[in-house]
Amino acid sequence: MRGNANPWEHFKSLFEQRADRPLPPLKADLDYTQLPRSLARSLAVFQLGESGGGTVVSQARASRLDAVDDDYASALAHFVAEENRHASMLAICVRLLGGELIRSNWTAKLFVFGRRLIGLRLKILVLLAAEVVGLCYYRLIASRLPPCNLRNWLLDIAEDEASHLEFHCAFLRSQVRGPVSRFVFRSMWWSLMTISEIVVLVDHRRALRDLCIDRSEVRASWRSYRQTVVSAVLESSPESGPAGSAACVSM
Repeated sequence: MRGNANPWEHFKSLFEQRADRPLPPLKADLDYTQLPRSLARSLAVFQLGESGGGTVVSQARASRLDAVDDDYASALAHFVAEENRHASMLAICVRLLGGELIRSNWTAKLFVFGRRLIGLRLKILVLLAAEVVGLCYYRLIASRLPPCNLRNWLLDIAEDEASHLEFHCAFLRSQVRGPVSRFVFRSMWWSLMTISEIVVLVDHRRALRDLCIDRSEVRASWRSYRQTVVSAVLESSPESGPAGSAACVSM
């Protein structure tokens, strides 16, 4: 890795510190059956999407890309483990809501397809889009829930996703150099976010409707994060460390 600063040590340490957190107990602190049934199905879709992701770690370990080293691969492995923890937490949420977990969904398949495309950089870009989707959605859902464990758990997941956002922005910032790569990143990022917005608005429309979340509110959140990522990747200097990506979550 070029230069003296190694941001991956920061993220590796951060993820390691959070690795031993226990899962919340499967305990209802209110009557969750009063919440919309559509919410259980919606969170089940996200639960499926938070699972898996191990192949990207193998690809990172074998990568010869500049700025990719053992620390990055290790941090990425901790990131995947944290995503799997989120899947376990969402499974608890789905059960508390009286819903059932699902094994297949077209939106999850779409993101998996994107992750399996050739190239580590493209996989990370797809993962970044998924982080923005989750971060926006969990916060919007939590804003409509009464004070309860479910609300706290979704906000906890969203807080983790914010640091994941910084992690992926730092990687892409190390890869995007020169006018051509900047143009390619910007074009692909806006395309991915447009597709993601359509997918969520279609597949989760019932939950959004039942929780009185207007589509314009979803779009506003999307636009804000979409531009924040562009700024973090393109407007921060390549030499900046983890602090350079703080703009990702200063919202």
